[in-house]
Amino acid sequence: MRRTLFAVLLVFSFLVPATAQEIQVSRQNKTIAVTAEESVTVDPEVAVVMIGYHSYGPTQDAALQDNLRVSAKIIQALLDAHIPKESIETKRLQMQLVDPDEKWTPEMKKDRQFEARQSWTIRVPASQANAVVDVATQAGVNEIDGVAWTVADPTALQAKASGAALAKARAISEQMARGLNAKLGDLVYASNKPPAEERFVEAFWQRRDSSVIVTESGTARPNVQIFPEKVKSTATVYAVFAIE
Repeated sequence: MRRTLFAVLLVFSFLVPATAQEIQVSRQNKTIAVTAEESVTVDPEVAVVMIGYHSYGPTQDAALQDNLRVSAKIIQALLDAHIPKESIETKRLQMQLVDPDEKWTPEMKKDRQFEARQSWTIRVPASQANAVVDVATQAGVNEIDGVAWTVADPTALQAKASGAALAKARAISEQMARGLNAKLGDLVYASNKPPAEERFVEAFWQRRDSSVIVTESGTARPNVQIFPEKVKSTATVYAVFAIE
């Protein structure tokens, strides 16, 4: 039985990552090492809405002036809707010559010599995402690049996931210890693999040609419906437990 137990522990010793703390495995220092992953899913608390305005012009000045005019209108509409200025961030400010689309008519190519683009991220409570999109599109936004859903305290959510992963690691270790006719002891070492970067959902609407959709004055305008996505935090824990 002792030979079998030592062989099992020796196999586990090779599973220790190179970057992890070196654990001494011997007959006097018996351990079980486990890698466990667990996830925690909660409702979103914060929405990060990505919007923009893209304009063309026959000259650089024409494209720029149109973009500045509409962009100012968009920002003012957001501020008038009581969205705090500190919740609005400029992500892109671009002016360049246009590479004509082969499908454009000669008139379109003539009128679209230059293009200007501004884009922003708007960080608001999740419940206000729909209102932000409605206000922005009515003010002139013609690009919506997506929505990211998150929580007010991502660190706390990650800690919760790490705790769940560690509990899972302990449960697995206890089962292994019972299989070895041993008793699980104290936690000797634990490490947490950093989570992946925040993931953005795919764009749910993007309109690059502002001439495509025309809304007549006084016509009822349907609003975009946004359905919040659950926020998921995953943690991977490497844990080493002593066995008696």
